[in-house]
Amino acid sequence: MKKVKLILICLLIINSLISKGQQADILTNESIIEMFSKKLPGSIIIGKIKSSQNSFDIGTDALISLTNDSVPESIVNAMIEAANDNSKHIIQVNPNDPATMHDPGIYYLKNTEEGQKLTQLDPTIYSQNKSSGALGSALTYGLAKVKMSVTLDGGEAQLQINELQPEFYFYFDISGNSLNQSSSWMFSTASSPNEFLLVILNKNKKTREVVTGSANISGSSLGVDDKNKATYKVEKITPGIFKVILVDPIPGEYCFMYAGSVPTGFTLNKVFDFGLSVE
Repeated sequence: MKKVKLILICLLIINSLISKGQQADILTNESIIEMFSKKLPGSIIIGKIKSSQNSFDIGTDALISLTNDSVPESIVNAMIEAANDNSKHIIQVNPNDPATMHDPGIYYLKNTEEGQKLTQLDPTIYSQNKSSGALGSALTYGLAKVKMSVTLDGGEAQLQINELQPEFYFYFDISGNSLNQSSSWMFSTASSPNEFLLVILNKNKKTREVVTGSANISGSSLGVDDKNKATYKVEKITPGIFKVILVDPIPGEYCFMYAGSVPTGFTLNKVFDFGLSVE
């Protein structure tokens, strides 16, 4: 009886492993070409196509390539049918391909010996406080200006880039259906990097900051001074995907700051910061 139980347990384990292996078996154009080149019968290949998940490429160039490899029409038609079956077709996305859609946000593209690597910029929360001039304003009955500044903790950003002209990619939610209180809400309301400012931060020992406004008894002004604005070029790759390159940057601390309209009930207290340095 114990032997029977042991055999049943072993069979269950083997069946589980086989099932996991089958679930992980995702057919591609290359795997079909390989099976055909190994002389597997067409009926077996078609049966495998019908029972497996796939990431087939059925674009014009891919179909021509299959024909050039002498893959029979019946197999190609089975591939096309399987690729149009949403329950079986899986879209595989290269996480480091900047031309494919990613989660909304800003990404830095780094070129390494192993290839390209995309790194998402994490948002940093800032505080907005009165800066220099408060005492002078009080003593002059409001004639002297009080400056408002955005302040980030830390003398430098966590992301330090060792090149002076990095590439950034902006990904926007073009569906407009994901507006929420998460750090990416601004990528649902905005549609272009032109709705962001690239700000040069003034670096201190423990903080980084930029003046965003001033006021006195005669009036007030809002906005980042031109001397703290950096220039960048924007290239549209596809709807929702933009490439951004800095123009004549210098080493220092920067951040992308959203400058568009803020929906009712939302707060604007995050920026996307980074540093530029050259060793």
